Parts: sequence; structure tokens; C-alpha cells
Amino acid sequence: MAYSTNPNLPKARAAALRLLLVEQLPLLVVARKCGIHRTTVWRWKKKWEELNQNMQRQNYCRPTRVKTANLHGYRWGIPTQSSRPLSHPNSIPESIVSLVLHVRENLNRCAEVVWHHLATVLRVSVSLSSVRRILRRHHCFDGARKPRVKRDNPRRPQVTRPGELVQTDTIHHVDPYSGRRLYYYTVIDLFTRMTHVTLSTTLRQDLAAQAVLEAQAAWSFGISMVQADNGPEYSRYFEQQMKSSGMSVRHSRLHRPNDNAHIERFNRTVQTECIGYYWLKSVPLHRQKQKLDAYLDFYNTERVHLGVQMRTPQQMLQRC
Repeated sequence: MAYSTNPNLPKARAAALRLLLVEQLPLLVVARKCGIHRTTVWRWKKKWEELNQNMQRQNYCRPTRVKTANLHGYRWGIPTQSSRPLSHPNSIPESIVSLVLHVRENLNRCAEVVWHHLATVLRVSVSLSSVRRILRRHHCFDGARKPRVKRDNPRRPQVTRPGELVQTDTIHHVDPYSGRRLYYYTVIDLFTRMTHVTLSTTLRQDLAAQAVLEAQAAWSFGISMVQADNGPEYSRYFEQQMKSSGMSVRHSRLHRPNDNAHIERFNRTVQTECIGYYWLKSVPLHRQKQKLDAYLDFYNTERVHLGVQMRTPQQMLQRC
């Protein structure tokens, strides 16, 4: 039987066999109704007989009639069998597979270290791709990946008021000539779309926490929850500073930028309309900060947003 991943094939086989055995339709008629060849139906019937070989199908009161009235005892779903070969002439011997697993258990290291030990210490001729495949098939790396979200991560609230959920992120700008970096700590409130940006030449957790506290002071309303990604600037010290200020911290899932969609969209907007996508060291920091402050004032008071029904963040704040 050919290999297929269609989960509805066992049901299709059961329907064809019910037409053949229960409704007593001819084999050719069943094949035409199901759109398959008659030999396929015949093979399905043989497999069905093997599945139900322990069932009593003979009606002793009427020996010429097959007992098909009670359908609950029979197994009608014929599972799909894999067409993958059981062995291959070029497959790796079981002795080498056992040796790879033994080295992995003793070293408890990655596939590269296991392969290096096999090749240099034990002098076993095996490729790195084969070692990776063996370890993957035996589930040696299951559970090694960092979970996408922390177990104690609070649930994301349904935003109904200002400050209920605030997202924060960091924009990294690099000078293409000197390689120096400039960091923008961005903060946005999801209800009003009020924003705040802090400029710095270093990446530190205290600066990330300071940006959130400065945003709270500038907006004149309290913040209940702060959501950030899993960057190094939003680690334990950042969480301690937020909790000491009465804010709970929520982290987004790994490799899921859509969890921070609002702040990611603001980062793109401020880069497109204000700061650009790279930093020139020749521009003084105070001039860059003046330009950024002027744009934030325009963003919060004059720029309308589709997400808040063509209102400005200041108008959304005045509604509350």
C-alpha cells in the first residue's frame, strides 16, 4: 500500500467496505462509486478480514447468511501503512549507532563534540551529518531547547484603560564607518498609543527600566504591566526594578515578534520618519535628541492613527 499522510483514508476505506459487505453491492459498483480500481477494493477486503479474523461472522441459524447486522464489534478503519523500506544496504551498522548513543550519554554534549570524540579518540569513521541524524532519531535533544515562554509569565490582559499594558523594545543603530552603536529605548502604551523614547550609547538594564519610568512620568498615568522581549536588557534586574515600582513584567515568546506588534510597528515608524536606519557619528547626540523629542511631540499630539479610529494619542488620553 502506498504511503500517504491523508488522515481521512481509513474512513474512506471503511465506507467502501461497508458498501461491499453491509449493503452487498457488487465489487465493480463499489469501485465506481468510490472512484478507485476494483483490485484496490479487493485488497482492502483482505486486510479487513485480517483485522477481524477473530470475529464470529457465521450465523448458525442461517448458515448461508453472513452476520453483518451488528457492526459495533468489527474494525472498519484500515490504517495506512508506510512504504518506507525496513532496511537499506548503505545504512549505518547498529554497532556504530550504539556507540554514538553511548558517547552522547557519557559526554552529554552536542552532536559536533560527539562526532569529534568518535573521530579523534575512538577512530570511528562516521560523518557529522550521520551523528546528527542518529541523535535526532533517538530524541537526544528533546527538551534541550529553551521554552518559548516562561512558566510564571502572566497572562496578557485585555486592554481597556491607559497603562494596563505597555510594550517596550530597543532599536540598535550602528555607525557604518566606526562600528559604534546607538540605542533607542522605545515605550508605547497600547490603549492610547502614547510613546516615549530614551537615547543612549550603552545597552544596560537600568537604562531600559529608566525609560519605562520616564514614560510613566511623562504620560501622567500609572503603568500596570510592561511587556518586553527576551533581550539581555530586559532580564532579572529590569524585572526587579519594575516590580519595585509596582509593575508586573511579561515577556513575549521566543522568535515570535508578532507578540510585540505595536512596539515593532512604532520602531519602524520612528526609523522611517525620524531617525533613519543607521547612525552617523558625525551627528552630535544632543542634536539627535532634539530631533527625536520634536518628533515624539508631533507623534503624540498631531499624528492620527488608524488603530484608534483616526485619533491622536493625546485625544485618546483625554477621552479617559
